[in-house]
Amino acid sequence: MSRISRETKILTISASLHFLTHMSMLIFPAVVMPISREMDATPARIISLGFFMYLLYGGLALPAGFLGDRWSRISILKICAAGIGGASLLVGLSSSMLGLTVALSLLGFFCALYHPAGLGIIAHEIGKQGRAHGINGIFGNLGIAAAPLFAGVALMIAPWRYVFFAASALSMAVLALIYILEVKERDRHAPHPTGQIPDPSAHKVRYFAILLGAMTIVGLIYRANSLALPPMLETAAGGHLADLITTVAERMGKDAGSGAAAMIVSSLFLFSVVGQAVGGKLADRMDLRHGYILFHAMAMIFIAAVGALSGIPLYLAAAGMVFFNLGMQPIENSLVSKFIPSKWISTGYGIKFTFTFGVGSLAVGQVAWAEETIGLKNLYPILAAEAALATALAIWLLIATRSLGEVRNIKKENENSG
Repeated sequence: MSRISRETKILTISASLHFLTHMSMLIFPAVVMPISREMDATPARIISLGFFMYLLYGGLALPAGFLGDRWSRISILKICAAGIGGASLLVGLSSSMLGLTVALSLLGFFCALYHPAGLGIIAHEIGKQGRAHGINGIFGNLGIAAAPLFAGVALMIAPWRYVFFAASALSMAVLALIYILEVKERDRHAPHPTGQIPDPSAHKVRYFAILLGAMTIVGLIYRANSLALPPMLETAAGGHLADLITTVAERMGKDAGSGAAAMIVSSLFLFSVVGQAVGGKLADRMDLRHGYILFHAMAMIFIAAVGALSGIPLYLAAAGMVFFNLGMQPIENSLVSKFIPSKWISTGYGIKFTFTFGVGSLAVGQVAWAEETIGLKNLYPILAAEAALATALAIWLLIATRSLGEVRNIKKENENSG
């Protein structure tokens, strides 16, 4: 392992755990329908069991970030991997709604540790921020895509519990990888590798508050979509998509039909991987604020299209939605690092994910309400309106920071560093 560069080791650890975290959090939405049949409950009732999981996922991000700045980000990542493994095993063993709620909550608790520590160590240790956040984001989105894929395959051959058992085993493998790579962190007071915005702290707080507003809305949209998309495709896709799911369900059973819908969702999230790659490239090549506005505006258009279309056009609209909605993350994470002092970088990411994932947990109620009243497909015009508000905040950020000139990720004199 000595021949592997230090930055490569850091990125490998963070990216592996990013994959694991997102996969673990999104297995549950992919198996809502089979669980509802096993426990003889409505899908809305099962969806609501995940509320505390998503609440803790966001609510613990700030203390995890503070701990990362005061202690050790690598140690936090080790605890994260071990905890996800244990919690996933408990979810798979749960046989009651109470047990499932507790196990899912533990899963959210340990997954919450990743983002402040994982993104914090990238921002504090790696030179080319856009590229690193882009690669890290690609693995996170592969995890998002893997969750419904794993669920889809498992549901065709075994009960839903085995997806969580597999996730538990994978967690232990990631934990072993962290120990094998053996990374020693830099001094937490070392300067930011790419420089920060030279502006008074009071102004930075105002800029970060505007950015935080946009990020919070993105988190709400992300959580709502991740919960709604699998059951929506199974029940209201229309056209050829509905025919495919129905055919599988008739020939192989209802759980297999759920598996087919989950695999369609998995293929959709592969488009987010491309979005992350594009977003990472743009983050190192253009004004971050311009890229942020562009991705928000395009996401808004495609979200609205999902609510208006069916069949194959719906699939294409959903692909565009995840491309832009998730592809903006390297740009967004780079902007966060510009407005937070280096010694508080993990705390800054902790604040971000406390709001994005914490407020995002409210989407559980939003999706459950839509499933029982207006239908999941009719949720998307509401999400498009939320995306329009986020776009407006991204434009406000550009106007508020116009006196700074360009806000780029890597200064010209540092382009060949890191």
